[in-house]
Amino acid sequence: MIQIQDIKVELFFFIFLFAIIFYQIQQSDVKTLMSMLLLTIWGAGAWYYLQYKQQQVSKEQISKESILDAENKDQQKHPEIFSQNYAIKGAPKKGLIYLKENKVLTDLAQDLIFVKTFDRQKYQDLITYLNHYQKVYMYILAERYPCQSYVPTFLDTRENILEILYQLYVVVPGQFKHIYGFDPYTVIEKNIHTFLKLSRTMIEVLENFCRTDLKEYYFPTTQPMAMDVSRQKEKQHILP
Repeated sequence: MIQIQDIKVELFFFIFLFAIIFYQIQQSDVKTLMSMLLLTIWGAGAWYYLQYKQQQVSKEQISKESILDAENKDQQKHPEIFSQNYAIKGAPKKGLIYLKENKVLTDLAQDLIFVKTFDRQKYQDLITYLNHYQKVYMYILAERYPCQSYVPTFLDTRENILEILYQLYVVVPGQFKHIYGFDPYTVIEKNIHTFLKLSRTMIEVLENFCRTDLKEYYFPTTQPMAMDVSRQKEKQHILP
């Protein structure tokens, strides 16, 4: 139970503030009082509206996360995936906890959820890569992963994600027969540009962190990306 002595400073402050406001109200004319009343009503209305919008946004975000959690739970039935990325061998056992930390990536995964209608495995691979991508990024910044070893892993995962995103043009038809006003290729293109922009920002953050904060001056060249000679034959059949 809260005791008076525990909140005496706050209590004194509110009593003092109330006394000042009460004195000002007593000295004010009717016009000023009406203005203060209208401002109070407007402020209360604005506060309740913002609270309502915040609740709606929170519900929408929870709904998005629930859908992704359901996909990950379904993937746990057959967690193994074929991947050239040595760090990714299956669906994340702890769920998409890292993906949820990045709203842009979460929205991207939600935008492309229609892909699972045509190739569920590819969509589940995509969210697995997105989750790992965010995990490596966070762990490097937290100094749990060394830059020299894991920046290449981060860049490889970025390339894996881009490969899947471009492959969606082959997986998804250009038009849906029973859904009008929805252009799947436009949605794919928009999300590719979104990911390219976000990933470039994330690379710059990591580069500044590794070079400036950790004094590790070597950082892989990313503009342009170095040619991966060992995978050149394999990648010649992959969309850019």
